[in-house]
Amino acid sequence: MAIENPLPEGTTAEVELLSTVHNLKVDYFETITGTRHVSDHFKTLLEEIKTNTQFIPTTVCYHDGRSVEKTYWTAHHLDRLDVFDYENSEYGRKAVIAASVQQPPRKIVKVVSRIGLHEEQIGEHEFFMLDYINIFKPIISKDFYEVCRKHKLNLNVTGVGNISI
Repeated sequence: MAIENPLPEGTTAEVELLSTVHNLKVDYFETITGTRHVSDHFKTLLEEIKTNTQFIPTTVCYHDGRSVEKTYWTAHHLDRLDVFDYENSEYGRKAVIAASVQQPPRKIVKVVSRIGLHEEQIGEHEFFMLDYINIFKPIISKDFYEVCRKHKLNLNVTGVGNISI
């Protein structure tokens, strides 16, 4: 269940990885419950671009109880932007869902094969989720994606302009 509000100061989290994960060397990962986790290095870069994300200290361990090699934070309450381009994207139930944008209640896009965005509406947002779209990966701006690549971060996110599902 998604918790939309900021969590109280002092909140911590614990994650036990699946038994199939033996070596966690990523700077971003999601759990099967949909929580998003970032490494200390990625968190530092995210704080520099001033996202509205709340970072919760998180203890991450392997299934056998060993601690992982990096320090991780739960990235809570990412910005959600309504910038999905319903006309230039490919998704299931297109006619019904596109009509609901103008005639609420708004329907959620659940099956997406190609994402188009209204990039002009993204503004200064560098790291965000899509509102009304059922995808779990966050999207990052082209510029921030390049910053992350220069810092050699190992990410599983979607860059604006590089979207494929």
